[in-house]
Amino acid sequence: MFQKIIAFFFFTIFSFQIALAQEVQPQFSPQVQKAKNQIQLTFNTLFQSNDTNKNTKVDPALKQLLLQNNEEKIKEYLDQQQNLFLKQINRYIKQGDPSASIALLEFALFSQDSELKEQVDLRPIQKLSNQNDAYASYLLAQYYSNTERYIPLLEKAGQQGSAAAQMTLADEYGFRLPVKQQDTQKAEFWANKAKQNLGEAAYTEQKCALANCDLEEFEMVDFSKITQQ
Repeated sequence: MFQKIIAFFFFTIFSFQIALAQEVQPQFSPQVQKAKNQIQLTFNTLFQSNDTNKNTKVDPALKQLLLQNNEEKIKEYLDQQQNLFLKQINRYIKQGDPSASIALLEFALFSQDSELKEQVDLRPIQKLSNQNDAYASYLLAQYYSNTERYIPLLEKAGQQGSAAAQMTLADEYGFRLPVKQQDTQKAEFWANKAKQNLGEAAYTEQKCALANCDLEEFEMVDFSKITQQ
């Protein structure tokens, strides 16, 4: 059971981080960045492989629990770290820090926590989006991914320079949307935007990170099936 939970989080994190690997990140306040760094350290430790550089920073408390292979204590520690992170972020939101709102929505999407997602006050993020913040627009698009606002928000983020939005739009118009809504010209337009934004090599690298690349052809991977194995 624990292995399945780990596998689920691994592919969730993998998919979300790859999508944002070349994204222009917002300027988080020092206090928010510190909280983000700590939770990131925890996740990095959780998914550290045996061949990871020994000089790589780790969460020492979690590392010790992993060595003991105590699943119950590992889960308890992860819950504690997550609760601490959320407590800190919510405190900064109450203090009026807009970057904390971005961090909270980012984490809700990252963890696929629908209950947390519904608790996010979107007003500070919408304000940033209207101030030409591409990352805020991209996160809002992901928030509304199952609604009619999804594509317009993605296009807004794409026009503002979000590489993740541009690549997503290329795929949406290319094959993900219902057939009647697919548009070859729009798919090509957004793919070219992403290539101009990232460069050909980085664009190909990002595509290959989410697909099996062979002879410059992409075989899309169904991550939902992988996580069920």
